[in-house]
Amino acid sequence: MAFYSGSKTNQNLVFGDKGEISNSSFAYSEAATVASTENKITPSDGASADEFGYSVAVGSGRIVVGAYLDDDNGSASGSAYIFDLDGTQLAKITASDGAADDRFGRSVAVGNGRIVVGARGDADNGSGSGSAYIYDLDGTNETKITASDGAADDTFGSSVAIGNGRIVVGASSDDDNGSNSGSAYIFDLDGTQLAKITASDAAAFDSFGQSVAVGSGRIVVGAYQDDDNGSASGSAYIFDLDGNQLAKITASDGASGDYFSDSAVAVGCGRIVVGAYGDDDNGSDTGAAYIFDLDGTQLAKITRSDAAAEDKFGSSVAIGNGRIVVGANRDADNGYGTGSAYIFDLDGNQLAKITASDGAALDNFGISVAVGNGRIVVGAYLDDDNASSSGSAYIYNTNEYYDDYVEKIADNRIGQYTRLTG
Repeated sequence: MAFYSGSKTNQNLVFGDKGEISNSSFAYSEAATVASTENKITPSDGASADEFGYSVAVGSGRIVVGAYLDDDNGSASGSAYIFDLDGTQLAKITASDGAADDRFGRSVAVGNGRIVVGARGDADNGSGSGSAYIYDLDGTNETKITASDGAADDTFGSSVAIGNGRIVVGASSDDDNGSNSGSAYIFDLDGTQLAKITASDAAAFDSFGQSVAVGSGRIVVGAYQDDDNGSASGSAYIFDLDGNQLAKITASDGASGDYFSDSAVAVGCGRIVVGAYGDDDNGSDTGAAYIFDLDGTQLAKITRSDAAAEDKFGSSVAIGNGRIVVGANRDADNGYGTGSAYIFDLDGNQLAKITASDGAALDNFGISVAVGNGRIVVGAYLDDDNASSSGSAYIYNTNEYYDDYVEKIADNRIGQYTRLTG
């Protein structure tokens, strides 16, 4: 690929064939650039205990935010909201058959011209069997998907991901290999089930499927309760797009209670990132994240410059636009549990820390993160703008790189994309 010179937010950059930056001044100024673009979003009908922002996603020119305790169709029936990249609310979506305790919006994903929303509490195949819903980008044309062998308490929809023409749904409490051993399912973009995947060494209570990701020709599934390096040290598994297991990955220094992969796996830009919020390198539950190549070789462990106990760095991770974003939802810069997020390059070098301009104690900014389409999105599900724990999310601008643009065309196969956004 040819080199491309461009500008974005007053930065002059040169992009290589893999998205590297040859302008060394970029990292120096990124913190100020990102922070200055903050845009806070809340739902038009936000209410107490909705927990808007528990899940966030960005892709295909849309931002999607889940509010899984919203009560439109009964207590904790759940909802999700669609925004454009500038934060204008376009639609609110609820399940056409939504019911109390469905928890629609506990997980969300967007890409390939589709929105996917998990409803882990749905009861079509027994209480807590779970489901997921597929929508067009405007929130229409609903398709509901369930597991072909769904059963009570499987929690299908615990996690969802979309990319490379695939939808992946986790069912972390499935019992195929023992109680709560877990599984995940692969669907095409129309909702046809293609495969069910479990871990080659699955065991009871591993919770395989608690987190899922798809991109760069890989599917990654987390099993945060796996015990290879001690109780709940955690692991993740790499599959090809057909569901063939390629590798199992654990942290090189994994230890009991690290929770490697709990709700925190990402894949893209030729990298796999896994969070481990229970890591104790700088005190109890300081947290860490790990970078792997697509074959599962660990490339780096990342912590941050101001690590402290109980920050839970690694509670969420995302990768895109040549950046890795890691949430630390218990960081205490503005009071306990205010939360923060950190931006790294693909090698794990810290470029910036972001906090909410109006952050307050227990907001939990960083409980969810997403990056793509030139945007970073961070959820703060216990923010109180529309009453206690109504929730919010924040949008920041970042740069969109040439490699991400090309990968999106390959992933989506549905039309034209703009080289730079924002």
